[in-house]
Amino acid sequence: MSTPRTLVLAVLAAAALSGCVVEERTTAAPAPRCHGAEWVEGHYGPRGAWHRGHWRCPGVVEVVEVD
Repeated sequence: MSTPRTLVLAVLAAAALSGCVVEERTTAAPAPRCHGAEWVEGHYGPRGAWHRGHWRCPGVVEVVEVD
């Protein structure tokens, strides 16, 4: 039978090796020249694709391609 000390070391080793790495990215995008621009955070689109954070100008129609 294992001793409590060995069990604690095994649990600590398992916890240390199962860590999750999260990568934070910043977007260095200058503000556009349109008046009233809004920053849109990164998001998943309707088809599951990731869209990075970007500026959106009011009154500008965005093109959406449909298959």
